[in-house]
Amino acid sequence: MSSREYLHKLYLLQDLDLLLQQVEDPEYTAKTGLEINEERIELIKQRRDELARELQKADPITYEMYEKLKKRYGRGITRVVDDMCTNCFVALPSSMMKTEDRIETCPNCGIILIWLD
Repeated sequence: MSSREYLHKLYLLQDLDLLLQQVEDPEYTAKTGLEINEERIELIKQRRDELARELQKADPITYEMYEKLKKRYGRGITRVVDDMCTNCFVALPSSMMKTEDRIETCPNCGIILIWLD
């Protein structure tokens, strides 16, 4: 699996984590008035667990970094927009550029960075 593919899957994992966090919050249904389909939530949890195992097997160090960052910031990976980390809003050095062959982290907050097209 290439670094680019890994990062995209990690970003998907984060989306699943955030979705599950929202629907498991008791206030979510009260605020939105939406009914939660438990069967679909279980399917999402299964897919999340499968994806997590795949990512951990492919790169255990980056996966563990993601989990630690998620505990600290509520997310483990963030987008780069206009050469800025969208976690800490610090402008990234001009020496940092979108790369396909390695995983980059923010020099300020340490979160994993992803450049999306």
